[in-house]
Amino acid sequence: MTDVAILTRKLDVVNDNVRSVAQLVDHVDTRVQQLAREQELAKDQLDQLYREFQEFVVADARQKERQFATTRIIEVRQEIEKKFGHYDEVRRHTTGILQATDIALVSDETLKSTTEEMMLSSPRYWLAPALVALSAWIRDDKVLADKALVEVVRRDEPKAALFFSLLSRRAGRHEACVRWLERYFLLQDPRQMRREVVVMLDAMINGVFGPVALGRCSGILDEWVAKLEEEPEFIDQQRDHWAEVLRVRAPLADPDEYPLLREHCAEWSALEAALCGARRNAVLRDYFTGIFQEEISTPPTLEAAVDDLLTSLVSNFDAEELPLRQEELRLKLIVEAFGDTQTADQRFNTEIDALSLHKSFAALLTSAAMHDESDATPATRRYAVARSKEWILAGYQDLLVHERGSIPPEVQINIGTWSGSSIDGSNEEALSADLMAHYVRRIEAAVAAVGITPLTWALSVGGGALGAWMIIGGGESMKIFGLVVLMAAAGYFFFRYRDLDKVRTRVRQNLEWERDSAANILKATLAELADFRRELAREDAIASQVEDILENVQPSNLVLGGAAPIRGVIS
Repeated sequence: MTDVAILTRKLDVVNDNVRSVAQLVDHVDTRVQQLAREQELAKDQLDQLYREFQEFVVADARQKERQFATTRIIEVRQEIEKKFGHYDEVRRHTTGILQATDIALVSDETLKSTTEEMMLSSPRYWLAPALVALSAWIRDDKVLADKALVEVVRRDEPKAALFFSLLSRRAGRHEACVRWLERYFLLQDPRQMRREVVVMLDAMINGVFGPVALGRCSGILDEWVAKLEEEPEFIDQQRDHWAEVLRVRAPLADPDEYPLLREHCAEWSALEAALCGARRNAVLRDYFTGIFQEEISTPPTLEAAVDDLLTSLVSNFDAEELPLRQEELRLKLIVEAFGDTQTADQRFNTEIDALSLHKSFAALLTSAAMHDESDATPATRRYAVARSKEWILAGYQDLLVHERGSIPPEVQINIGTWSGSSIDGSNEEALSADLMAHYVRRIEAAVAAVGITPLTWALSVGGGALGAWMIIGGGESMKIFGLVVLMAAAGYFFFRYRDLDKVRTRVRQNLEWERDSAANILKATLAELADFRRELAREDAIASQVEDILENVQPSNLVLGGAAPIRGVIS
């Protein structure tokens, strides 16, 4: 009876210990799950921190680039002023001398001393001896005028030819004007043209040189284009060039739009590029419409027109200034891009032609048509677009074909462990059903996978085997202890087995919550996809308007001598 009481007490102790062990195991299991969740949360937070750090690094670098560019612009402009400020002084005097002689308010001696002073202060600048020649011409000093003319021709014959053609026209000497213009045109190579040819275009479009010069000039321009088009691969090069010029006109997408597509659509980068390309159509439509609807202000008198052209000619950048002007342009683009040097360099590479000293006639037309830095007048910009319309259309259509072909017809949507595909979100019902079926299978598999763990089996079987061995092969006390071990193993197994239902319930609840969340995300993502496709189609349809504008431009209707025919460019 005493042994039975002792055995009973020991069994009670074992039972208590089994309960304690089971509770401890539950606690450990709960803690392990909690640690797993905390680890996943920590990983997400670490990833978020890394992304924020990367964004900070990029933003900081861009801010520094922008600050440097802002400071450097001031330095470059100061350097331009220091090195070429005297050029500006000569430029300012040119129109002033013309206007002063018109009203006879300046003496010949003042003109002579002023122009000679300009000659001394600008020993390399072509305009300085041109002013001396002009002053001598006004004073009727033929010997000095001829000497100065030889010097200005030696320094820059093309500019001299254009400058004196404008002066001759202003003075009403039409034959001299035509001769100087012919000389100017003969000096031009359509493959390597000087920047100031845009001034000549202004003169032609505004009819400054009269009908005789107009006929000769327009014929030579046609010959230039024909000569360029005879070159191998020229047309293909122009198509590619215009495709690139137009491509960079695409606006940037707002980083906050279509957030679910950004996160869950595998092809978002391609969709975003397609959307930006489609939005470009409206930008180009408004740009070209503005060019042909903009009111062209014709100077009230011929003298005012010549003065304006002379001002444009003498204010153009010269070879020595060009490197600094190019650097100034790049720095301005960096500031405008908020320190994004990659975007700034991309724009700079397409706009650098606008500041090039030499370029082909085709490139000059491109600069006049599309780049503000070219300083082309509205009339010249209009002519340049009209004359280049075939190249523009070809490049634009190539760009459309390429970008439309890059649009994914069907996109993959990834939400959690589920993935599906859609064209425009119209298959929401089928995708929702597939998502639900996916989670039914996943829940069933996860619930079915809940069972006795290998550790539980090892402890239970090992403990039972040890207890049985002790009962069979041991003494009286060993048998009693073996029985305790056997019962402890059985009790541990029982408690673990009884807890499986709780685990299954917990697993099912977690996955059901994930399923419901995924269903909501899918619905919202498909709604965004539908909105995206509608906007893409709407923006893409504007391409036909751009094509219509360009196709209706008739270069033959651009009578370069008057403003009214220019207003009738679009039929």
